[in-house]
Amino acid sequence: GDHIEPHAQALVAQLSNAFDQYCNAGEDDDDDDAAMAAAQCLECIATVLKGICEKPELYKSLEPQLIPLVLKILGNDGDYIEYLECALDILTFLTYFPEEITPTLWQAFPLIYVAFDQWAYDYLSLMVPPLQAFIAKDPAAFLQGSAVLPEGTVTYADLIFAIVAKTVSNDRSSESECRQALSLFLSILHSCHGLVDSYLPMINEISLGKLGQQVNSENPLTRIA
Repeated sequence: GDHIEPHAQALVAQLSNAFDQYCNAGEDDDDDDAAMAAAQCLECIATVLKGICEKPELYKSLEPQLIPLVLKILGNDGDYIEYLECALDILTFLTYFPEEITPTLWQAFPLIYVAFDQWAYDYLSLMVPPLQAFIAKDPAAFLQGSAVLPEGTVTYADLIFAIVAKTVSNDRSSESECRQALSLFLSILHSCHGLVDSYLPMINEISLGKLGQQVNSENPLTRIA
């Protein structure tokens, strides 16, 4: 806490630079040791962020180093999947603790969806916390936001619905993953009260569809199953 705060910016800058160097070395030379060192740099960054979480105003000064790093890992078609867990941890700190989310950080929102949809389905549990923070911290930006994808322009709300629908309809999704996905609906209903009435039929359809699967199951699963 107190002993990290004065040095947080310098530490994160050094660790971010070291990550880039090790990451490039691991990529160019297929160097496992360099890749491991790069991952350790990210873990150290997360430790710094945890150490200053009681002073969330400090996070903004760290974003110039951290946002490009997170976007690089999220936005390269899985080329950096070995670093994704740490990147999502860092993104959770940047979205959960500060009072507001900067426009630059919102660039990560659609990248989370693309990663989930194309190459990181199994990382849903780590994606839900930052998605919930995006929705809760700035409901207006969430409802107004959209992403340009190969299939066209898609609203951020529709991206969330796609994540939930894909999770609850996939036979290989665990019950825990389904609950986590459905919790995104709770975030929307809580944070966007009265502004998402047009989505209620879809929320009911997806949620009741999942409930119907359990009712008709030979071995219905409970909350603790």
